[in-house]
Amino acid sequence: MRPPKGLAPRAGGYRLLVEYDGSRFQGWQKQGPKQTAQGVRTVAGTLERVLQEAGLTVSTLGGSGRTDAGVHALGQVAHLHLSGTNPKYWELQRILDEGLPGDVAVRAVNPCPAGFHARHEATARTYLYQLSLRRTAFAKPYVWWVKAPLDPQRLQEAWAAFRGNHDLGAFADLAKGEDPRCQIHATDFLQDGALILLRVTAGHFLHKQVRRMVGAAVLCALGKEKVERIARDLAAPTPEANLFWGAAAAPAAGLFLEHVHYPGGADLAPLRAETRVL
Repeated sequence: MRPPKGLAPRAGGYRLLVEYDGSRFQGWQKQGPKQTAQGVRTVAGTLERVLQEAGLTVSTLGGSGRTDAGVHALGQVAHLHLSGTNPKYWELQRILDEGLPGDVAVRAVNPCPAGFHARHEATARTYLYQLSLRRTAFAKPYVWWVKAPLDPQRLQEAWAAFRGNHDLGAFADLAKGEDPRCQIHATDFLQDGALILLRVTAGHFLHKQVRRMVGAAVLCALGKEKVERIARDLAAPTPEANLFWGAAAAPAAGLFLEHVHYPGGADLAPLRAETRVL
């Protein structure tokens, strides 16, 4: 596939709205040449490959956040700048629609200023986690079936305990020197059929934070831990607490990057299930 002829380069770039099933991806971030040669599959690497096969040269491609291996996205936002010929927006959409594999799709291609940065300009991010109350034959890649009765009231109380400005040192894998504090704006809870939906919005997230938060809430819902322990470890995290909650982390399958917030952008949609389990 060749890029269309006769289109002059533009000063700006493209803003992409991307969704993907993370089951067979090793996360968003493109890997180095060695990992790529070994067949490590990433979302950014897949997008870049499709563009290159269409004869386009990628200058920069960056996402609003680095989702981990196995984590899905409903509304990942990325900035894209090309060197040389720049297709019109609908033509780039066609190239991506025709070239991308079935587990990743670009929902929208829009213009953006040359300086737009998907991660730096985001004001908040929202993640959704889906817990199933029963075994499901169809939704397994997108839910966590805990295989034991959950107390919804305890689950909701534990989830709400994370709201506020906290030191998440016990609930994340921190890089050396990384600030462990995180302002969690909202923790939403909804039971929809045989699913329990947990949604969290924060200005930023730490590595594996959401999965550890979900795992902690589930332990409380199973009666194996108390909400007071979550509150204690938020107030005074310890290395021992970090190891404990790390071992309790929820699997990646039920986690979705749902929405990325920008000044003047679209409002967050009402909480709803992304896969129905009746």
